[in-house]
Amino acid sequence: MSGEKPIEVLQGVDFAIRSGESSSIQGESGCGKSTFLHLLAGLDSPSSGSVLWEGIDLKSLDNAALAKKRGSLVGMVFQSYYLVPELRALENVLLAARISGILNQDTEKKARELLDRVGLTDRLSSLPSTLSGGERQRVAIARALISSPKALLADEPTGNLDEETGDSIMELLLDLCDEEEVALVLVTHNPSYANRQDRAWRLTQGRLEEQS
Repeated sequence: MSGEKPIEVLQGVDFAIRSGESSSIQGESGCGKSTFLHLLAGLDSPSSGSVLWEGIDLKSLDNAALAKKRGSLVGMVFQSYYLVPELRALENVLLAARISGILNQDTEKKARELLDRVGLTDRLSSLPSTLSGGERQRVAIARALISSPKALLADEPTGNLDEETGDSIMELLLDLCDEEEVALVLVTHNPSYANRQDRAWRLTQGRLEEQS
């Protein structure tokens, strides 16, 4: 709301993604890309319309059921990493498993394997403050995949990285999603990253349009 006048961030958006498919979302700053991802993740609720996960309307779930479903279905990667500074790399990945209620010996083994796959075998005990930006984002990617989600939502995951590091992170993200058959929704300002996805969309004046 702005005063008494409601502001429509998104209008008539119709979007679906299938297992293993990738889509990019582009648009000017402030056009609603992050809001769109938050709706997909069930972090925000639409004022009208519906968000469905595997045919289930999120409005039908209470907060506990929504959080449980989100933990098993959706992984998120952000521009700013959002690692817990007091926790080491392995502990940051395992924190996501703890929150999802899946922490056990098998999960710890998977966390170590994920950190190995993202090239951080020797940094398991490192605090975020001792890691480079690219290394922090690699931890964040491992954290997002620890619960074996069916969809990964990535909000400008290379936005804080230099071009070379950003390219390597994007390669890693695409490879892991392909290997794990995880659907990817990527918000990016980079046209080359956008064009590498199966489908490319642009958000303009609240409307989402697929690009040819």
